[in-house]
Amino acid sequence: MRSPERSRTARVNARPPGGARCENVSNNPKKIRGKGMAQPSDLEDRFRGALLGTMVGDALGMPLEGWTSHRIRREVGEVRDMLDGRLERGSFTDDTQMAAALAEALLAAEDPSRPDPGRIAEWFARLYDPTRGYGENTGKLLEAIRGGEPWQRALETHTIPGGSFANGAAMRVAPAALAGHPSPEAVLRLADLQAEATGHTHPEARFGARFQALAVLEGLRSPRGSEAQQPVAFLAKLIPTPTDALGWAEIPVAFRSAFDWLLRYPEATGDEVERRIGNGVRAASSVPAALWAVLRSPSDPEEVLVRAVSLGGDTDSIAAMAGAIAGALNGASRFPGRWVEALEEGPWGRSRLLDLADELYRRNRGATGSADVVPMGTT
Repeated sequence: MRSPERSRTARVNARPPGGARCENVSNNPKKIRGKGMAQPSDLEDRFRGALLGTMVGDALGMPLEGWTSHRIRREVGEVRDMLDGRLERGSFTDDTQMAAALAEALLAAEDPSRPDPGRIAEWFARLYDPTRGYGENTGKLLEAIRGGEPWQRALETHTIPGGSFANGAAMRVAPAALAGHPSPEAVLRLADLQAEATGHTHPEARFGARFQALAVLEGLRSPRGSEAQQPVAFLAKLIPTPTDALGWAEIPVAFRSAFDWLLRYPEATGDEVERRIGNGVRAASSVPAALWAVLRSPSDPEEVLVRAVSLGGDTDSIAAMAGAIAGALNGASRFPGRWVEALEEGPWGRSRLLDLADELYRRNRGATGSADVVPMGTT
């Protein structure tokens, strides 16, 4: 996620001749079905989309992490296919690994409405794989927990004073939106608890995780083609007001500035976003940058991720967050089949991630599929 810029020869397969896109997964839904699942409902497809979008964006951005937007344009051009990088083509990083761990933790929690952040941290440690590129302090924390140190003690030792302001809690938060759906209060609570698990408690990191979680939730709740999916309307619904009943209207200055700018300039170019908002690991830069990519093409997940990666910087996390929102808005079936087919498999790969989405959906809706079942995370 946060490895320094690496030198390599980049390769990209351009869009097919004539500008036509390769098939979306919707043309072959078997590619994204969980084990034994029939054709998914719209909401189920969106649940899958939020997690699949995290992984697709993560894998698409992985090879270009740390690159400037200028270098991407000069050496690669427009990125429309998976590339080899520090990991093999289609591989995911800590963004997806931690999202999978969060989903597992929420499903395993004795009290789904208030999971123990220490237990969440233990799941993060259980799936910890240093080759995925974790942030330095998060890696030390998880190594200590895996070594037997109690979570609270490890947290006190390895948390940055004042808490981390990076995007670690936002990049992985999509499962909290699925578990808390349709309740904003539940989603905010789960976003806070999973941020606490790794010391992402700086006001910017905490707000970034909350905002990203609510953006995914709003994607799940927005009818296709509705006014709510229009860029300015979508953003306006997410920005808290001083009278917000959820009690989270105290927006960090950097976020407020970014949101005001996006509302004024919804058609801003990537270069303008890079200069005005930034593209680094700081949550106050990368979360609004991911949102910009979504706002430019909310109904086209491919264009969302092409724009997200083009920004450079923390490309895997920016694209993972943008992919989660785009997937919630449009569903897993709208991602290009060539991207989905290229994704890594294995114990925590594509199929397991889709199974986790299915399990969260079934838990959320109830084993019988009743719409009256109280969702996870509500009280």
